[in-house]
Amino acid sequence: MISIRSLRAAAPILAILICCCAAQAQFGPPSTPKEPHPKATPESVEAGHKLFSGTCANCHGIDGSGANGPNIREVGATLGPEALYGIIHDGVFGSGMPSFASLSDQQIWDVIDYLTSLSHAGGALATGDAQKGKEIYASNGCASCHMIDGQGGDLGPDLSAIGEVRSVAMLKNALIDPGANLPVDTELQERANYPAYLVYRAVMKDGKVVEGMRVDEDSFTIQLRDKDGHIHSIQKFYVEKLEPEPGKSFMPSYKDKLSDAQINDLVSYLSTLGGAR
Repeated sequence: MISIRSLRAAAPILAILICCCAAQAQFGPPSTPKEPHPKATPESVEAGHKLFSGTCANCHGIDGSGANGPNIREVGATLGPEALYGIIHDGVFGSGMPSFASLSDQQIWDVIDYLTSLSHAGGALATGDAQKGKEIYASNGCASCHMIDGQGGDLGPDLSAIGEVRSVAMLKNALIDPGANLPVDTELQERANYPAYLVYRAVMKDGKVVEGMRVDEDSFTIQLRDKDGHIHSIQKFYVEKLEPEPGKSFMPSYKDKLSDAQINDLVSYLSTLGGAR
């Protein structure tokens, strides 16, 4: 019998397949390579890794385990090279996956070889106590900023299905260095046009400083949401300097706040929210 956990883990791949079927129905069959897939080599995997880092990692994470887009570590083994060729070359209709038709066949095969290597590399497993992690989540006030199944705040990302799109390694990294690899929030309309959760620093002409996440902007004003959730509408005429603060996050680092065991417990709990590998 197939478990609910298995179905949830397969959801990103199923979504890709469904979108591909819709694209084929509207635009015809997917593109096919001019030559068959050559045998993978260490050199092709390394070349694919470099291409992936430059063109794909922003959406799928540096290790393919998900960032702004889904976890794709298993697509090499699940879909096979020919199906992946069509997806990479044509993109996926109705999703954020663009076409990479500008890449040569060899470059696409190299990326596929790298993706296939991820399928065989295995991933870290959650080793902590999920129940203890749930208690740590509650005692540290995480719900004041994060929502799970409709309960909690919205200053940070919704975590209801975080296990589906973040690997155990990325969940741990997010707790230790939350300002790295910020996600894109497509749920809140106010953030749809801007990088989500990136902190900006506005220095006013009178010396006042406002820090917040940009939620809206026009020719004359910018709106920043501060760490307490308050919106500041700022007239640009009065701004001396406005700059992003890469690497900064309103979410605190738990590197020195929790022990290694507690972080593992918290990661284990988060990994159950959607079924991370």
